[in-house]
Amino acid sequence: MAGRPVQGRFRFLLTGMSEPAKSGGELFIVDNSESDWKGLNYLQEWTDIASAFDIATGYFEIGSLLALDGRWQKLDRVRILMGDEASARTQKAIRDGLEAKISAALDSSLEREKEQNDFLTGVAAIVTAMKTGKIECRVFTKKKFHAKAYITHPRVKVIGSVALVGSSNFTVPGLTQNVELNIQIRAPGDVSQLQDWFERHWEQAEEVTPKVIEIIERQVREYSPFEVYAKALRELFTRHEMTANEWEQKDSRIFQELDQYQRDGYKGVYGIAGQHGGAFLCDGVGLGKTFIGLMLIDRLVNYDKKRVVLLVPKSGRESVWERNIRKYLPDVLNGFLPFKIYNHTDLMRGVSADEVDYPAIFAQLKQQADVILIDEAHHFRNRGLSRESGGSRYWQLYSLCEGKQVYLMTATPVNNHLTDFQHLIELFSRIERTNYFDTRLGIHSIPSHFQLLEKQLANIMRGEGLGELFQANAIEAEQVLFSDKLFRELVVQRSRAFVKQSQKQQGSSEALFPKKEDPRVADYSVKKTYGHLLGKVELAFSKDKPLFALAPYYPLAYFKGDPETIEGFEGGRQKGLVRLIRVGFLKRFESSIMAFEQSCQNLLLKLLAFIKVNSATEHELKRFGKWKILNSEVLEHVQARKQEFAEEDTAEEEEDELADEFAGHFTALERDNYKMDEVFDDTYGDMDTLVKFLEELRTFTPEHDDKLRALVKLLKSDPDLKGRKVLIFTEFMTTARYLKRELVKAGLDGVDEIDSGSKRDRAEALQQFSPYYNGVTSGWLAERGLKESRILIATDVLSEGLNLQDATRLINYDLHWNPVRLMQRIGRVDRRLSAEVEAKLLKDHPGEQQNRGRVIYWNFLPPDELDDLLKLFGRVAHKTLRISKVFGIEGRKLLKPDDDFDALKDFLSSYEGSTTPAEKMQLELERLLAADPKLAERLDRLPGRVFSGKHLPKPGTQAVFFCYTLPAEDQAKKEWTEAAGRAAWYLVSLADGKIRDQPEEIDAFIRCEPDTPRHCTMPPATLREIRLKVERHITSTYLKKVQAPVGVKPILRCWMELN
Repeated sequence: MAGRPVQGRFRFLLTGMSEPAKSGGELFIVDNSESDWKGLNYLQEWTDIASAFDIATGYFEIGSLLALDGRWQKLDRVRILMGDEASARTQKAIRDGLEAKISAALDSSLEREKEQNDFLTGVAAIVTAMKTGKIECRVFTKKKFHAKAYITHPRVKVIGSVALVGSSNFTVPGLTQNVELNIQIRAPGDVSQLQDWFERHWEQAEEVTPKVIEIIERQVREYSPFEVYAKALRELFTRHEMTANEWEQKDSRIFQELDQYQRDGYKGVYGIAGQHGGAFLCDGVGLGKTFIGLMLIDRLVNYDKKRVVLLVPKSGRESVWERNIRKYLPDVLNGFLPFKIYNHTDLMRGVSADEVDYPAIFAQLKQQADVILIDEAHHFRNRGLSRESGGSRYWQLYSLCEGKQVYLMTATPVNNHLTDFQHLIELFSRIERTNYFDTRLGIHSIPSHFQLLEKQLANIMRGEGLGELFQANAIEAEQVLFSDKLFRELVVQRSRAFVKQSQKQQGSSEALFPKKEDPRVADYSVKKTYGHLLGKVELAFSKDKPLFALAPYYPLAYFKGDPETIEGFEGGRQKGLVRLIRVGFLKRFESSIMAFEQSCQNLLLKLLAFIKVNSATEHELKRFGKWKILNSEVLEHVQARKQEFAEEDTAEEEEDELADEFAGHFTALERDNYKMDEVFDDTYGDMDTLVKFLEELRTFTPEHDDKLRALVKLLKSDPDLKGRKVLIFTEFMTTARYLKRELVKAGLDGVDEIDSGSKRDRAEALQQFSPYYNGVTSGWLAERGLKESRILIATDVLSEGLNLQDATRLINYDLHWNPVRLMQRIGRVDRRLSAEVEAKLLKDHPGEQQNRGRVIYWNFLPPDELDDLLKLFGRVAHKTLRISKVFGIEGRKLLKPDDDFDALKDFLSSYEGSTTPAEKMQLELERLLAADPKLAERLDRLPGRVFSGKHLPKPGTQAVFFCYTLPAEDQAKKEWTEAAGRAAWYLVSLADGKIRDQPEEIDAFIRCEPDTPRHCTMPPATLREIRLKVERHITSTYLKKVQAPVGVKPILRCWMELN
């Protein structure tokens, strides 16, 4: 046997009272210092002649036995005595702590081993040896055990037992890598003393062989494909760990009120905001986002002790937020806790009449607040033009959000363009920090990322050429946006279909939602209403410049020089303004003759003002004067009517579509730069067209209004409307006030109206129409002398965030061209119901039993005469399709019963919403967990790198699936952790080597049931090669993009061969 003696001198180990070794001559040292002679080599050579090993070690790793694989089998017995420092006093506590510590240490060593030895080759033999008693393990717990000794017992007695004593633990590093110091003891008397020492400690040690067997078998047993699939699903849908579980269960007022999907939503957005500084809650209309918001307020204020600001629409502040906060979190609203609530519109207010200094308040909040919660956040999707002080509402909010954690609640973060979502993200990521997500998601430029998405959308765009009047938005965006990592990372969103199915699978009471019947169409004739005017409008649209030329709003169209030298942004803005003005006229024409008349009068007066400012020559002044004389009668009528429309002019609310220029004053054009003759000719042409319209309108009376007559008839005679509460929506204040006036004249009782200019208390009006879902009762109203309303006419100021479920009937008097608003309108009555409120309502009004839970709505659609002109069906369908694909918005059937806008076969055809592919996967996980209550616990106990295999039905198909955790930088701790990271799926096809990384696509390959048989045929070497390929791919893509530091690696959770 080879050795490494040290000749000619003594070697000592100095302790307090050390003496030199009693033996002289040479000392046999093993220290791992030479490449061909290490502790492992020493033990390997002894296995050739030994019958048994007795090993004392502070720590034990499975790798040391695997390093002796093929050699330890020659021995008859191996006893391993390892150390543990026990601090507990009771035997049970000692054993429990002992097993936990052994489990953690041994598991860790097995996981490290699997990095090089994927299938733990050699471990099965170790388990067998332990079961037969050939290998035994005990732990010494009396005191801290740090001994290291290897007593080798030869088969030939003449040689005698030998011991190696020193510093090497029975681990791969201790036997091969570390610089150690071990000396061999050969003298029989010395070895005998060591053996006695070993036996004495062995007898006092705890038996742990069964536990070690259990730990190792957990790592090496053959797992089923179902276990891998379920593990991968759980990893994919597990968000950041929460630390407030005990507080939620015991102290939170809101947590107990939430259904499981709401709890999941709260935890989801809380975790996302913790990692990224902001999060989106985008559940569908009517799914209870308010209660998730209340839970966030409860957590942030009462547990996290944060200073929180809540920004809400004015319409929902009292009736929704303050009422619920008073009910569930009264201390938050009225106490000394750091919580403030303001309206969106307060951001733009100055010092109020009652001397509330809003600019000063928001300046303070900017300095002091920690968190901003924004309800109906889509109102801030447009930036506006000015970023300076006093700029748009967006920029005021942008300033407030600097350095804050931001939660955005909206069912529709994408309204018209993907940049809507970008602008909301930048409230917390900040415009200047374009690389905000570089180390988080590998997105080095947010604007470039959205430009790329828009290009991808453009590539799959389809639609009709509708000219500049319409924007063709028929975009099948699902494949682009569902796969976008930024959407997936920042948004928590569930459709109604998902919520209902989830509730059912959870075994809890299904969320109460009304049944919504297919839409009904109110039939009326435009020709009967507008008469000859319809033909004149159609003629105006047949011109090269449809309807109106609008030269004052697009002067660059008349520029004398090269338009390309100055067009750029300004030209695009002017062209867009003209398009919006034309669309606005069409929308008002479809809404009501009163709204159209008001628009005609307003535009005529603006064009007159433009002509007056720009008329300079004698010819121009004469022409202007002559025109006014010729049209004096119409102008007198316009001036008279202007007084009637004065309030509507100042208060009309239209989504901020038209820029300030439409309402502003004109300045004279620089005559040398523009073709002034053409400007004047086109402007006079527009004025002549308006005069023709207004002359026709002068003869109009409500008796001519066939649309109004159809509404009155519907309300009086339809059995589903007669005597029922009904909500009537119109986009325009002029139409709303006209309808109220005429319905009262028609003898209908209980008519009320709300618009953006209403001076009355809005919360009181809502209580009068929908008392039960706004915290009061019919009796409460009667006691206070308030009349309960039956018909409520409203503009879209009431189309979002309010609870009007007392009503089950809704009429869209005109179509809102924005399908988001259309769905929000329907969502006022078609939303989640409260069992408690329903019981109270029916107790007071038992006759309503047959109407509860049954929502019916009517659409006054553009009839046949307008189809060619408006193209409304196409526009609404295109936008609905686009937004539905991105955020699972509740579906089709918005216009009439036979609508069918979606060409994709798997897209559900009702307002229930389509469960997105990701939702279907989450529902599958919930189904599996509900079917086996112990499954979650078993999945959590699975080791890392769990492997299995399953059969694929398609012959010749082979692939390998992987589920990894990709670490990320924890922004708070400034370190890279698994907890801050996310799960990622990969599928490698053996046929072409392609690596797929979309879970929704991969799921079809790996989905299986508990009884799916295990089927593994690939050679381990092939599987290892594929695994290394995937890890190289992760390194060159994700880790490179996020600029991960050296040493950060992906963690393999589970994998599966498919063949």
